[in-house]
Amino acid sequence: MMKMKRKWMTIMTAAALAAGVVCGCANPEKSGVEALKNGEYQEAEAQFQEMTQSGSREDAAEGYRGLGMTYYEMEDYAGALEAFRQAVDNGVQQSVQLYNLMGVCAMQTEEYEAALEYIQSGLALAESADGEEQPSEELIREMKYNEIICYEKQSDWENARQKADEYLSEYPDDESVQREAEFLETR
Repeated sequence: MMKMKRKWMTIMTAAALAAGVVCGCANPEKSGVEALKNGEYQEAEAQFQEMTQSGSREDAAEGYRGLGMTYYEMEDYAGALEAFRQAVDNGVQQSVQLYNLMGVCAMQTEEYEAALEYIQSGLALAESADGEEQPSEELIREMKYNEIICYEKQSDWENARQKADEYLSEYPDDESVQREAEFLETR
C-alpha cells in the first residue's frame, strides 16, 4: 500500500529534531532525540511530553513533533497523527516531511480524505521549496504514489486515473503503478 521506509524516516526524524538541538533548545529535546535515535521510545515520549508542558509555545510545538515521531516509530499512527496536528496548531515549522508523515498516519488510520489534504499540502510546499529545503525525489515520488492510493480508497476513480497517468509520465518504470493504472482502467 504505502511506500514508507522506516530507516529513512528515522534518519529524517533525527535530523529534523536535531536542528532544534543545535539551536540551543532545552535539554529535554536533546535527550528525546537521543532516546528516539536509540529506539528508547518510552524515554523519548517522556522527554517530548515534558517539552509540551514547558509553557513555551515553540517548545510545545517541537515536543508535539517529537511525540509524533516517537509514536510513528512505535506504529501508533493515531497517536502520531494527533501529536503532529498539535505540533501544527502550536506553530511548528511546516515541512514537506511533516506533511508526508501526517498523510501516512492518516492513511494508516483510514482517514483518506485528510491524508489526501496533507499529501497535497506537502506537494504544494515542495513546489515552492528551494535550496536546502528541497525534499528528496524519493519523498516526492512516495507522496505522489500515496496520492493515487488516497483517491482510489475514496473511490474517486477519475482523479486516481489522472494521478496514475501523471505519475507514470514521470516514473514510467514503476511496475506497481503500472498495475494500479491497469486496475483503474476497469473502474
